[in-house]
Amino acid sequence: MAVKARSPRRSLRGAIVLVAVFIASRIVFYAVGLRFDARALKGQVDYLQLLDLRQLKHHLIESIWYLHSQPPLFNFATGLLLHLPPSAVEPAAIAVGMALGLVMVLSCYYLCLELHLPQWLALVVGVLVIFDPADVLYQNWYFYSFPTAVTITFAALCVARYVRTRSLSWGVGYFASLMAVVLMNSTFQWIWFVAAIAPVAVVLRYRWRSVLVAAVVPVLVVGALYVKNAIVFGTSTTSSWFGMNLANVTLAHASPQQIRKLLAEKGTSPIADKLGFQALSVYTHDYRPHAATGVTVLDQRLKSDGLPNLNNVDYIAISSEYTRDDLRYIEDDPTSYAHDVAHATELFFRPQEQYFFLWPGAQRLSGYVRPYNVLIDWQPHAPNYASIQVPVGKTTIVWPLGKVTAVSWDQMSLSAVAIYALVLLVSPFVAWRRRRRSSYAAALAFIWISSAYVFVVANVSDLGENMRFRYDLGPLPLVAAAAVVVALVRRGRGKRHTPIGTVSDDDERPRPAVDAPVESSLV
Repeated sequence: MAVKARSPRRSLRGAIVLVAVFIASRIVFYAVGLRFDARALKGQVDYLQLLDLRQLKHHLIESIWYLHSQPPLFNFATGLLLHLPPSAVEPAAIAVGMALGLVMVLSCYYLCLELHLPQWLALVVGVLVIFDPADVLYQNWYFYSFPTAVTITFAALCVARYVRTRSLSWGVGYFASLMAVVLMNSTFQWIWFVAAIAPVAVVLRYRWRSVLVAAVVPVLVVGALYVKNAIVFGTSTTSSWFGMNLANVTLAHASPQQIRKLLAEKGTSPIADKLGFQALSVYTHDYRPHAATGVTVLDQRLKSDGLPNLNNVDYIAISSEYTRDDLRYIEDDPTSYAHDVAHATELFFRPQEQYFFLWPGAQRLSGYVRPYNVLIDWQPHAPNYASIQVPVGKTTIVWPLGKVTAVSWDQMSLSAVAIYALVLLVSPFVAWRRRRRSSYAAALAFIWISSAYVFVVANVSDLGENMRFRYDLGPLPLVAAAAVVVALVRRGRGKRHTPIGTVSDDDERPRPAVDAPVESSLV
């Protein structure tokens, strides 16, 4: 079945409608009591990922250079905001959040058009993104999850446009977006970065010089970060916390008997019996302290608000010790580890706004969020947000699951499970069948790579924040699932209605300028 060309003016009208709906929706959510959560910028709540706010304000460059616990972009952006007049910090963060929200919606809409969705369906997907409680709440929370979701959505649009138009500006946008994601979010490491480059490298292999021009700066910047971390800190990732994160899905759920067995038979360290991300005093006899470096963000044991400074240089050794013990636990009891991964997967598929830092906002919108969980997320048992106890002030928030007992399948979003099944299992075949439409195949390949990467990495290496990790992909799984369904429907119609001897939309035989009549009219 042939795909009709779209009028640029009609596409623009759709974008204007989405902008209007977005602005109106945010006014309504504000009117019913939702407010931007900027407590982290005011020192009213302490995120593990943030350095001491005083150091970011007064020693920004030094602090960022000696940051080993996280990629630098979130802390750098926070430091820039703190250099504004105090009265302008929160309004600036709100304005940035609104701008990013518009970028996400419009990127999603035009990406849908690049993937040949009917315009009415592209508008529906855009409206779903606007009114998704997860997007509403993450946008109104000062953290890097929402910027990550926006950037990776924009990257998907850029790769489709770059492959279709061969425009250097879209290529630079794509590689710069990949760079920004790696510099912002520790989930996305160099493996994802390289894999995300692969679709462009394959499709445009005969134009490798232009690809190199677009990619050279982002590749050098990402490479420089890894080289710096290796030389200065002896780490091989953008975060030195890997061992402590992995302990969340291994040692943190081991029984006392398992710990004693590991200590006696596997030679694990006493640190295996302790939770990660604790104050240095908890690990006093479990590591060899590093000599003072003369750098505040590496030497201070506590931040200025009195909570642990997890960027202290000693946490590198502590996390490395955890890594060794984590691997011994997995080797000794792979069945328990598999059970914990299953629980992490169940959390991964819970509605994305059911994340403990978002509970205050979810409570204010509980009359909206709960019906959404049932009708759109298809969650069999949606929580009663009014009964959730929300920590306030500078209380250290700990994931309130305790020991793993059973996987609560009835807490999962069944629509999310269906979407991921389409993306991970079906979209590769759709992309392969339409590989001659290179921009379509490249965009779908990028979404599959990112979705598969996050699904695997998030669930085998952590337990507790998995629904937040899923949110890092933004609306990309939804867009890809919609594209797969549309492709399957069109293929079915084409088989029924295409006369013998004619070429359908899914036919793989060579034909001239296949992208031009369909895609060149897109804005």
